[in-house]
Amino acid sequence: MPHLSVDAHRAALRRLVGPGRAVTVPLDRAACGRRLASDLVATDDLPRFDSSAMDGFALGPGDGLTWAVVDDVPAGAVPRVALRTGVAARVMTGARMPVGAVAVVPVELTDAARTGPAPDAVTVSALPEVGRHVRRAGEDVRTGDVLSTCGTEVTPGLLALGRSAGCADVEVWARIRVAVVATGSELVDPTRAAGPGGIHESNSEMLAALAADGGCEVVEVLTCDDDPDRLRALLDRLDASGGVDLVVTTGGVSAGAFEVVRQVCEPLPIFSFDHLAMQPGGPQGQGRWGDTPVVCLPGTPVGAFVGWRVLVLPAIDARHGVPPRPGVDAVYDGPARTFRPRTTQFVTAVHHADRGTVTVPDSRHLRALAEADCLVEVPPEVDRLEPGDAVVVHLLGRP
Repeated sequence: MPHLSVDAHRAALRRLVGPGRAVTVPLDRAACGRRLASDLVATDDLPRFDSSAMDGFALGPGDGLTWAVVDDVPAGAVPRVALRTGVAARVMTGARMPVGAVAVVPVELTDAARTGPAPDAVTVSALPEVGRHVRRAGEDVRTGDVLSTCGTEVTPGLLALGRSAGCADVEVWARIRVAVVATGSELVDPTRAAGPGGIHESNSEMLAALAADGGCEVVEVLTCDDDPDRLRALLDRLDASGGVDLVVTTGGVSAGAFEVVRQVCEPLPIFSFDHLAMQPGGPQGQGRWGDTPVVCLPGTPVGAFVGWRVLVLPAIDARHGVPPRPGVDAVYDGPARTFRPRTTQFVTAVHHADRGTVTVPDSRHLRALAEADCLVEVPPEVDRLEPGDAVVVHLLGRP
């Protein structure tokens, strides 16, 4: 039987995870990194009023060099006096301009002290041109202006712009709530001594970290042995909680005698298990437990990592409003390698952006994964890589 293609399984996971859900959240630091689910529109002018761009003196009409000072306007205060010919008001940066003011002269271009009470009069070294050092109301943003469009990432800069333009809230795509379940009776937490047949468990926290890096809200990180009843009870609890949008399991999906995930889920018609035409991470499964989507990754750490990055993350990105992450063209700068024919290979590698090349770590398996910052995709029609060959790489981490 031919293996399912990577593209076909990726599309199935996107359908399983489903479309995004918009939520309104405060426009604060917690919104940064999320994507807009609708345009962000200004609710106020920016600046809200004509304001001073400098600490100094707002001048009324006139052409003299010495001015009577009739008001003192710090930022946040309302001017008390309209300026007529020959009079001025001391103003601070951001302060509202008095009625009648035509320009601002910086304090350093006057004979006034920088601190202390405002003087009764001030002499300027030269008259500024009309409008100098004045920020006009709405010159940056007008009420109703689109500050950023749907799909844009909320950055600290956009946060500052939106809040300054009166936006207290923002509509973003809801974070997917993910529960991670690592399976296998052989798994032992690294805080405990492993017995003769034990393996230190790493997949659960690795996948939780990947999910968090992908913008998910990780709600539970669990392990389960190879007891089918315990796995059923765990999945029942997660589904009944109503607080999980996606369960990601690892392990128990191959063709062995103790494949607990496959044993529990495969009898259900809404689950499917396939061996994809990819390496590593060929064994994969997906379906629903009750109302909750479940993605089943293999148990090898590298296979689980590649399965997440290549198959699961694109579905997560789509739901979060993140655009597809394009591959990067590079030149292979490693030893000649042969690959299984008709299988898409993903090779852990290091990308050298300054040279446009990728190299393969000398290490193998998990150590190579720890050193890698990209995956080289070797398409199924290629069974050998030579130094100098053109390749496509997928960078790891946030886009």
